Amino acid sequence: MQNQQTILIVDDSPVNQKILSNLLKKQGYTVLNAASGEEALKLVTTILPDLIILDILLPGIDGYTTCVRLQEQEATRDIPVIFISSLDATEDKIGGFEAGGVDYITKPFQPAEVIARICTHLRIRHLQRVLAQKNILLEEEKQKSEALLQNVLPRRVAGELLTTGHCAPKLYAEATVCFADIVRFTDASSHLSPETIIGELNEIFTGFDAIATRHHCERMKTIGDAYLFVCGVPEPDPRHAENVGRAALQMINFLEKRNQQGQYTWQIRVGIHSGPVVGGIVGTEKYLYDIFGDTVNIAARMEELGTPMQVNVSQATYRILHDTFSFIGGEKVEVKGKGKQVMYTLGQPKTAENPTDS
Repeated sequence: MQNQQTILIVDDSPVNQKILSNLLKKQGYTVLNAASGEEALKLVTTILPDLIILDILLPGIDGYTTCVRLQEQEATRDIPVIFISSLDATEDKIGGFEAGGVDYITKPFQPAEVIARICTHLRIRHLQRVLAQKNILLEEEKQKSEALLQNVLPRRVAGELLTTGHCAPKLYAEATVCFADIVRFTDASSHLSPETIIGELNEIFTGFDAIATRHHCERMKTIGDAYLFVCGVPEPDPRHAENVGRAALQMINFLEKRNQQGQYTWQIRVGIHSGPVVGGIVGTEKYLYDIFGDTVNIAARMEELGTPMQVNVSQATYRILHDTFSFIGGEKVEVKGKGKQVMYTLGQPKTAENPTDS
């Protein structure tokens, strides 16, 4: 029978070493021998045994000290040590356990008892290793899950969810919402391969993501060929309207440049509205952070009524930005479910962008 496990015997008595070695070899163990604590400590720097049988009365440093030094080294800290000694007083046994031993056998010993105790502690050690490995794998999976959560949720929301286990819905009194929709994408995509459709959307929305992030905006979601982003949620920002306005104009600029170089030409309609929104997580198994409220609906209506490759804004957003951007228009139009609403076309900023915000 081959156990594939190594046991180190530390005993200055050749007779005891031989008796124990023969006993363990018959059980299939690989046996190493050391006649002193110093020799044992040197030996374990090159070969790590699965278990150590350690005498107490040794030349040089005694068994207690040897065990303590083994405990001080990270590589040998978890190796089970069984003391085996002629010292049978209670204080001797207590000293062995205090030094870090897992068991204590007195001489003369019974071979069957020695084997039984060794098997027990090797089994415990094996289970500890299995548990440690599972804990490592569990921690790796936990880190992957946390990273994934931070990718699909805003960082602040993901942090709150990971810390507290929940994220309560919140009302954000001041926010600006923007919808950007690719014009006639559904009609055009009917003539394209699935790979081309996804490739085009991925490239466009990846560009939009970079622009949104640069302007402290948060992409909420994509709905088919529509892109929804917001500023002021979940991080309040006094410049929410300006950030969204600059981001929207840069998205149009990004698409214009892409159209000059790409195989396909696309246009977007963009609508912006400012006002209160509610932000919160929906779903229990598949988390989605979303925003809700009239502000979102009006932003969608602004987009629907807009002109391709222009930014259509509501009167609420205009009131915030009229000193910061130029505007065109200001006529009233019929907005579904809202009656007559004043809309404006967003022009260029009146001042250059702060380099620290780009």
